[in-house]
Amino acid sequence: MKHILLLGGYGFIGTNIIKYVDNHLKDKYRFIVFDRLPTHMYGISFESIEKTYTGDFSSRADMEKIFSENQIDIVIHSLSSTVPSTSLDPKFDIESNLLPTIQFLELQGKYKVPSIIYLSSGGAIYGNDSLCAFSEDHFSNPISSYGITKLAIEKYLYFYHMQYGFNYLILRLSNPYGPYHYSQKQGVINIALERAMKNDSFSVWGNGEGTKDYIYIEDFCNILFELLDSKVYNKVLNVGSGETVSLNTILRIIKSYYPNFEWINTSSYPNDIANFSLNINRLKTFIPDIRFTDINKGINKTLNWLLHGKDSI
Repeated sequence: MKHILLLGGYGFIGTNIIKYVDNHLKDKYRFIVFDRLPTHMYGISFESIEKTYTGDFSSRADMEKIFSENQIDIVIHSLSSTVPSTSLDPKFDIESNLLPTIQFLELQGKYKVPSIIYLSSGGAIYGNDSLCAFSEDHFSNPISSYGITKLAIEKYLYFYHMQYGFNYLILRLSNPYGPYHYSQKQGVINIALERAMKNDSFSVWGNGEGTKDYIYIEDFCNILFELLDSKVYNKVLNVGSGETVSLNTILRIIKSYYPNFEWINTSSYPNDIANFSLNINRLKTFIPDIRFTDINKGINKTLNWLLHGKDSI
């Protein structure tokens, strides 16, 4: 039985990771969860969680307590205190995300935890360049403090890998969507669905014709554990569907369920990546038969969860 320390375990991605293990892999993995919440905000209990810790990610004492009290095999780092649209304070980004992660990596080295998986960003890392599908070797030119911080953490992961010898895996994730999403700051598909359900209008930055890569969250979880089971480490991998869709297309799909749904076009946001496409050929070398949920089906499944709750998926 492998023990995973999941940083941000009760967030959108963390919740889906735990649920995936509960449904498919509970004989192989157990979780030690670190989150700002002592219990899940939806009141859900999970079989594969052994312990939950709350505290301050920037507190060395809080983090060292977790390492000292547990035998950890793998860390999954899905924590971030900012998103691109809110990362207007670089000093805060550095103090709340970068420096605590550096401190955490030093502790990981001290306690000889073998492996860490870092959930980076497939959009914010690369910056704005609509002329190509970004490969992992493409030049990184982030246009937000959020993206710069993510890139810096990637570099420090490699540095501490060299210092201490632990394995790392960096997953540059596209735009995930699906059940258990509750942020009103990030995640356009879920936010737009909730606005449509409430008969509220939705604001669109720009003309809505920008195209991006979106991935259904269960597809991501499947990829994550395929890579874990195959012991793929010391790599940087793009993780997305490999397809792009415009925001206007997404909104029209939602409108097919809610004909009164309307959106308002506003001026573009300076830190928003207008277009991005991910080249996932490197990922396919490790998972050749990878399958993805169609955007129409994924939106339908997300809507069913919003309408009917956890029993609908």
